[in-house]
Amino acid sequence: MPQPPTATDCSAPSGAPSVARRGSPGRARRGLRALAALVLPTALSFGACSSAPAPAPAPTTTVTSSTPSASPTASTADAPATPALTPLGGGPVLAVKIDNTGPARPRIGLDSAAVVYVEPVEAGLTRLLAVFTTMPAEVGPVRSARESDVDLLGNYGRVAFAFSGGSAITLAAVAKGQQVNLSFDANPAGYRRDRSRPSPYNVIGSPTQLLARAGGSVPPGDVGLRFGPAPAGGASGTSVSTAYSAASVGLTWDAGTQRYLVTTDGRSETTAAGVRVGAASVIVQTVRTHLSANQDVNGAHTPVVEVVGSGPVTLLRDGRSWTGTWSRSARSAPTTFTSASGEQLALATGPVWVLLVPAGQGVTVR
Repeated sequence: MPQPPTATDCSAPSGAPSVARRGSPGRARRGLRALAALVLPTALSFGACSSAPAPAPAPTTTVTSSTPSASPTASTADAPATPALTPLGGGPVLAVKIDNTGPARPRIGLDSAAVVYVEPVEAGLTRLLAVFTTMPAEVGPVRSARESDVDLLGNYGRVAFAFSGGSAITLAAVAKGQQVNLSFDANPAGYRRDRSRPSPYNVIGSPTQLLARAGGSVPPGDVGLRFGPAPAGGASGTSVSTAYSAASVGLTWDAGTQRYLVTTDGRSETTAAGVRVGAASVIVQTVRTHLSANQDVNGAHTPVVEVVGSGPVTLLRDGRSWTGTWSRSARSAPTTFTSASGEQLALATGPVWVLLVPAGQGVTVR
């Protein structure tokens, strides 16, 4: 890891002659001319002095050519040094809360999500917050919201949010967010019951109808995700896994599909047609949590993930991995993901899975 720059030493260079204070004027003038001849080039090479550390230079890409050129033209001199990183794009957003337990299999529409957050909930289980910018025909099973969803969606903008009810504490928190809330319990428009599935794992949403009910939605705001060429270096990153107290998730790189294929609770995540669900990039975001006053029917308190702040992060893409830091200053601010050297962590084009892992929980990357 490169060391941070230190303050420039502004004293005379080592070995430079000192100005004689005594002696003949002629010798003094000759000594001054000799000193100037030695010191001036050195001073120019050192540049201006400052007591503060010099900022690290921005990374650049050197382009070589077999044909030498006397000087760069205006077009080449002004060209960007690095490839541009693009933010999350796509059409209007529909965010959907999807059950992540066994009775909810097969999950519907998950393979079409642009971003999937794996969120810890009460009793050591997990739930998914799937963000769609391209709409599948249906999504589900749709389940109840959590307090954490307000912060998770806070930088997307005024987007449509589909869920199936929640506790009084949760609904009060969700009502304070800027998202457009589309609760099944409040209004079943845009939803249907799939009678082939057991309740409560049978609420299925229609994205087209839900967006219409919301009066539209907006494209994703700047949430901090950036897509582009892989960062330099990296370590092996062909798989990642973590275990919550009552659930587990793993993703394994498949070179044929160029995706990390998802495994939930030891079983392959597939669509109803048997197609494996996968991600182009996996973000392991270590977060602090605190317990809500909210409790489930068994008295277990709901953990709230703190996604405003900072903490460790690991990115996996293309079978490689990089470690660094995530940082977010406010609910409406983007989350930045930077490597240990300060470089922006660029994601591969395609679906992104974000594993929200409580601090202290083990994560295995191979």
